[in-house]
Order: sequence, then C-alpha cells, then structure tokens
Amino acid sequence: MKLKKTILLSISVLFSLMLSACSSTIYASTGWQGLTANPDASTAYLAAGSQVYAVDVNTGSEKWRYPQSANSRINFYANPVLTLDGQQLLVASYDSYLYSIDPSTGTQKWSYKTSNRLIAAPLVTQDMIYQPSSDHSIYALNLSGTLVWKAKTGAPIWATPTVTPDCGCVYVPSMDHYIYKYNAADGTLLVKSENLGGAVVGTPAIGTDGTLYVGTFNKEMLALDPTNLSIKLRYSTQDWVWGGPALYNDVIYFGDLSSSFYALKTADLTANWRIQANHSIVSTPAVSGENIYFATESDTIYIVSTTGSVVNQKVIGGVVYSSPVIAGNTLLVAPTGNSSPLVALSLDGNTQKWLFTPSK
Repeated sequence: MKLKKTILLSISVLFSLMLSACSSTIYASTGWQGLTANPDASTAYLAAGSQVYAVDVNTGSEKWRYPQSANSRINFYANPVLTLDGQQLLVASYDSYLYSIDPSTGTQKWSYKTSNRLIAAPLVTQDMIYQPSSDHSIYALNLSGTLVWKAKTGAPIWATPTVTPDCGCVYVPSMDHYIYKYNAADGTLLVKSENLGGAVVGTPAIGTDGTLYVGTFNKEMLALDPTNLSIKLRYSTQDWVWGGPALYNDVIYFGDLSSSFYALKTADLTANWRIQANHSIVSTPAVSGENIYFATESDTIYIVSTTGSVVNQKVIGGVVYSSPVIAGNTLLVAPTGNSSPLVALSLDGNTQKWLFTPSK
C-alpha cells in the first residue's frame, strides 16, 4: 500500500536522522498540514510547510503569517494549539523548536528548543504545556516556555499526550509499544502499560469512566484501565490504526490503513457498524451533531451519519492526511499537494465557501 510504504520510509528516515544527531544537515519536509480553529470559529490556524497562517473563517482571507518570510529550516507538521486563555498559539516544528505566537498578530512570544524533531502537537492544560518529541522525551513547560520537567520513553513520541480531569496525571503514548502515565506536576512515572503489541501514534480517547481507547500498529483498538493501564478489551482491525479515535455518545469512531472506518461501542468494543472508504485513513474524525467527518489519503472527505449511512463524499484534490476541523457552520479541510492548502465547505459538503491560496 502506497501510504504504508511512505510511512515506513518516513520512520526509517527519522530513525536515521536521530541516530545521526551529530549531523548539522537540515532536511526539508513535505508532509501533512496542521489545522485548528479558535473557540468562536472566527479564525483558522493552518500550519503548512514552512509557515503558519491565520485565516478568516468567514472570508478565507489571510490575517497574518509566521514567519513573515519562509525559512527552509522550519517546517510544520503538527496542529497549532491555543492555550486555554487564548493568549498563545503553540506550534511544534520539525526544526526541534516549540514556538509560541500571539494569535492576534502572529508575533513570536518565545521559543523552546528540544533535542530533535517535533512531529506531534503539544497538550495544553490550564497552566502547563506537554510537548512530545522524536527524541523519545516528553517536555513539560510552564506557559512562559520554561522547562519544569522532562521524562524519557523508549522510542520517538508521535502522538499528543492526553489527561483526565481528576487523576493529576498525563498519559504519553510512545512508538515503543507502551503508554506511560506520569505525575503531571513533577514527571514521576506512575505506571507503564503492558506491551501493547504495536506502536501508538494517535492520541487516545478517554471515556466517561476514564478508560483509554488506543489504536495500535498491531491492527487493534484497545481499551485500557486508567489506573494500571492493563488491557481490558481489544478489537481486531483490518490494518494499522494510525489516527486517534473520536468519542461521541459512548461510541468510538476511527479508521485504519486498509480504508475501513469503524464505530465501536465503548462498553464492550463490539461493532455498531463498519464501512469501506476509498483509501487509507490516517487522521482523527470530527463529529458534529449526528454526522462524522473523516478524510482519506486519496482526496476525499466522507460525511457519515452515526448510524453508518454515507451522507456525502466530497473530492477535495491533493491528499488529505490531517483531520477535518468544524468551525461553527463551516467544515475546514487542509489538503497536501493542492494549490489551495485550506478549503472551506458547508457542513453538508455540498457548497465550497472559499479556497485559501497564500500569496507569494
């Protein structure tokens, strides 16, 4: 399969780069886009190639870009993340830096350098930032960008960590087949899961009872006990599960690299339904009302009802690796390899509202 070969090559290249840490060569990336929107759905933030753009959701016009002039040493894969107070936009870069940007003006506030490439977005809580790195580490920073603690796993971390409201902990998935549970305040390792059988590169979903739902490269979706991270339930998939699941009304929705899209009951991980898409699915779905939105590696956005009926399929052009984002009554899609790296659609997928094409 084309995507699996591409992924394996990318992993091999990254491992080679990490083993050659003494090299001063900076490698340009041609990967996926990162996308998010602010809470009032007025602005979308697009991380595309060597720049981050703030785009007006109503008009598709550019508000600002960072950096103002493209820098070949900087490339962005991860979704930008707003701090909870809305005062910072955090963007992880392939150049090993985490950048804090003013979300209103695009001015840099601070940067923090890790020791290797950043693939995943940070997790942001009320007073902390947890940045995963391909150097095997999780960096815990305060909101001013000062390191509070750092902890090591056994392999690169390509997934954004997650937390539960009442455990005072942070769950960190690693490509070493384990999930680590750290004390959120000081980084003390509380629990390390049993071997999950495959790498985890998607953010786990957390149920109302704290159960973690985790997809792996072992062709499984797992339910883990939040206390000791033991496997409670497992469901065999057709292929690797790359993106994290979305959880809605006690059902988890996710896809795999063989184009299957699943709806599983959280209670017992049995299937409500499964449909076959037109290509590999690598991102987390978005859910709004009674519809689920997901992208495939080809160039298509699917809109599926919670009962498993395909409501619409929209050809976007390019390839779509990043998750669709719902901003108010607008569906945002960030294709790679398209002259317009951001596309705005109506929620039913029938109307193209605008295309964003950055000026030179």
